[in-house]
Amino acid sequence: MGIFLKITSESQGAETVEKAIVNNNVINYILDGLNDYYWQDQIASKLRTLNPQYSHITLGTILRLFLPKNIEVGNLKSFSRYIKKDDKVVIDQMLATNKYESLTEDETRKMICDDVLSYFEEVILKNKTKFQDFDAVSFVPLLKERFEEIKARKIVNGRKQIEE
Repeated sequence: MGIFLKITSESQGAETVEKAIVNNNVINYILDGLNDYYWQDQIASKLRTLNPQYSHITLGTILRLFLPKNIEVGNLKSFSRYIKKDDKVVIDQMLATNKYESLTEDETRKMICDDVLSYFEEVILKNKTKFQDFDAVSFVPLLKERFEEIKARKIVNGRKQIEE
């Protein structure tokens, strides 16, 4: 399989239990949509020239949704780094829970998707010339399309929902 993206998360929830549940549901939905092996395998041959059928994690990512006080105390920031020996970009994105505190689940999903996509696009394109076997420029529109599907809740169990 042509797996190239692995995304995980760490979440401190939110100020309230109810909002923590919403935030965690949103983060899990985003992770399910991006970690979908079927989706990645379908597009891998468009992004790789050397052995596109084999898995190689090119984008190792983590989303961290933390309370602002803990971000400040720990002096935590988003960062990325290209690791040449692995031909991989590590993306560690820090999101502050207070930005999403007053939003509904739908609004939260859309805003987190926009925030994640914006940062991922910036990092991926910044590193586009470093990749040995990954077409970052071709991946960005595919990633945008996937995030639009996630924002619209068109992903069911990792697959696009069939319109009736």
